[in-house]
Amino acid sequence: MPGGYLAVATIEVADGLQGSRRDRALKLGPGDVDAETSLRCMVEGAGFDIMNERDVTSDFRASIVRRLEALVRHEAALRQAEGDEAVDAECEKRSRMLTGVDEGLLRRTVVVGRALDCMQTSE
Repeated sequence: MPGGYLAVATIEVADGLQGSRRDRALKLGPGDVDAETSLRCMVEGAGFDIMNERDVTSDFRASIVRRLEALVRHEAALRQAEGDEAVDAECEKRSRMLTGVDEGLLRRTVVVGRALDCMQTSE
């Protein structure tokens, strides 16, 4: 039977940003943050009914901070294992995202959807 559930998490540009604030969000976010539409719209467009959508930005912020703290705590070993360039890139990426979250430009969203096929066959 076709159908099922989908849970997706992503980092998005905060709602309603335009102009220079949107440009800054794109600069601070990960490379794939420039979606043409929201995660919700993408999941709905793929044939899923949205069951739950949650903004988990505060949890995301806490995880970025923990990641940066771990990078500092284990910096010497990471540099030896991964190389300076990889460690520097990871620190910069996480620092940029933290700035974007703190400035209200980036958010983390989780969407859970149920396939429409699944809903139609169960009714």
